[in-house]
Amino acid sequence: MTTTHEPASETATGQEPATKRGTAPDQETASAQETAPRQETASAPEAASAQETAPGQEAVSARVRQLAEAVGPTTLATALLIYFGYVATRARFDYFGISLDMTGLSNQSLLLDGLEVVHVPAALICLGTLLVIAVHATVSWQLARRPGDTVNTFLAAGFTLVGLLLIGRAMIGIFLGDADTSVVIGATPLALASGPAMVAYGIHIHGKNRGRPLMSPRLARNGVLSVLGLAVAGLFWASTTVAWAYGTGRGEQDAHDLPKRAEVILDMKEPLQDVPPGITHIRLKTTGKDPSYAHRYRGFRLLLASGGRLFLVNPEWKLGRDQTIVVPYDNGIRVQLISQP
Repeated sequence: MTTTHEPASETATGQEPATKRGTAPDQETASAQETAPRQETASAPEAASAQETAPGQEAVSARVRQLAEAVGPTTLATALLIYFGYVATRARFDYFGISLDMTGLSNQSLLLDGLEVVHVPAALICLGTLLVIAVHATVSWQLARRPGDTVNTFLAAGFTLVGLLLIGRAMIGIFLGDADTSVVIGATPLALASGPAMVAYGIHIHGKNRGRPLMSPRLARNGVLSVLGLAVAGLFWASTTVAWAYGTGRGEQDAHDLPKRAEVILDMKEPLQDVPPGITHIRLKTTGKDPSYAHRYRGFRLLLASGGRLFLVNPEWKLGRDQTIVVPYDNGIRVQLISQP
């Protein structure tokens, strides 16, 4: 009996693993087939997002935002104000033959001077931005209203032609600049900033009109970055030109208003050499409270007091004729101020 029952038990025990091994792969196959579409569906957005954020494929706006975050808006604004203040102040005192390095002005003074200059470029940039938005809205409305129209082709050609002319004007101003091409304030830098942008916009209009872009996304992205770089360089250059012109104008205004400034009376221990016209020299008596101050000069106008020095001019100062007197502001002089009516 033992021999007859043992094969039966072996058969029974042998069939059960066979059945289990046969059903397990079927269940795994079925479950794999059921979960496969879900995995594909779930991985599709991930693949799209991974493609969008792949290295070197970031949008231009994202790169500009990263650059702005790295530099810092406050640091950038302060640096620009100090720079424009430096340019304007340098031009202002250069009108009187004074090097800005001699004045010893602090960054705070340059920052305050930059506030006087920056409002003009800032206003022009804001107005230009509004104009660009208006033009883009009009062009977008035209493209949406009549796609594929011949008018759109001429519109794209017009933008491209004007941009090429502006680029040519910028190149003439850069390489062949003379009195005729550089007399207009900011003409060359503004042409450099707007010319490539108009060419790029004309290409964009033509691509929108025909329904597909003219170049690959990578090439278009690099082109936009180049256009933005030229625009920033041109605007910075134009702002520098405006700051220099503003400083020169301030110098001319200072020279015109010299007679209205307070008169400076100098009592000095040592006499001045080459006293400018319009200045009166009086010898003081050596007796009294301050016997060491023996020379008095009247008629000076104070141009600047900085760095332990006084920069003085005569009230009728003329460019190319008169000089600027620089005296140390120490114990060797005594200063009096008399306001003018």
